[in-house]
Amino acid sequence: MHKPHADSSGPSVHGAGSGSASDLAEVEARLRDVVRAEKRLEARERELAESSAAMARELRETAERLREREAEAASTRSIPTRLQDRRRRLARVRAVLRDRASKLQRYEVVLEDRAREADQVLAQRREVAQAAAAIKVKHDKLVALQARNKTLSSSFFAVAAIAILGVLSFAVADHIAPATYAAAAEIQVDARGRALSADEIDEWQRYIEGLLTDPGLLEIAADRMKKRGIISLGRAADLRVALDSSLTSASPAPGRLTLEYVGEGSGATQRVLDTYLVALISQSNATKNQRAGGSGSRVAQDAAVSGPAIEDQRMTYAAGIGGGATTVAALIGWTIYTRLRKQQNDFERGVID
Repeated sequence: MHKPHADSSGPSVHGAGSGSASDLAEVEARLRDVVRAEKRLEARERELAESSAAMARELRETAERLREREAEAASTRSIPTRLQDRRRRLARVRAVLRDRASKLQRYEVVLEDRAREADQVLAQRREVAQAAAAIKVKHDKLVALQARNKTLSSSFFAVAAIAILGVLSFAVADHIAPATYAAAAEIQVDARGRALSADEIDEWQRYIEGLLTDPGLLEIAADRMKKRGIISLGRAADLRVALDSSLTSASPAPGRLTLEYVGEGSGATQRVLDTYLVALISQSNATKNQRAGGSGSRVAQDAAVSGPAIEDQRMTYAAGIGGGATTVAALIGWTIYTRLRKQQNDFERGVID
């Protein structure tokens, strides 16, 4: 009898979601049941075939002996007692052989049933193969879809991570080495609606230029700096050093004075100049009655950063910091991916094996 070969390996479905994995497990279980049933049928067929062959030989031999004994008995006129005993024994043997023959018939019926079961097993095996093929097609489609989604998500996360690292690197670089900016403001004489003479304008010009580094003004300005959170310029001595090195003044026209302050960071530079400008105007107006003409001062142009950075090394620092951070992040990500991939492969081999 042709024995169907059971392929126990089957298509392996792994990492395809809970639905495909459960279908494949059921298919493999059914295939193992089929193989076991086939093996049991083969063993039973061999046993029945051997038993049938032995009984057939025994029947043939017994029949031949009976024919020989009957021929001998027929050739003699009188039947001895021993032959009569032998006949009785032979009758019993015939009964036993008939019983065995009926058993053989029952065995044949059983074999037919087993043959039908074998056909059913083969049909189930074909169904299992078809189900496995369908599952493999679904698995291949799912793997392709997952691969595309993984590629898109990996690209998105990589770009997002690089962008985040770039922003953080620039922020760190701005904190470590902020760019140098120049903030400018302008004040002018306040005549309060009356015409000033050239001498009054010159007097205001001399006074305001001399007031720029006045100790009293520096004390007031330093106190304002401290209140606005500019701690590094909260002392008059520190403020004087900063103004001597970073503040310049110019007079574009009589009765006007332009101030320019150079510092690190656009917001910080503008805030320092604005605080100093408010203190300067306040002090000038507080003492206007003590000067000839009594002219005060007012802001003609608020403090504002004029133009791009004078010196900016943030990109250099950001590139170095970002490159290092990207390298470290890539190494960490690759290590995590390698370990997760190894664990997944070990799990899949364990499931399939």
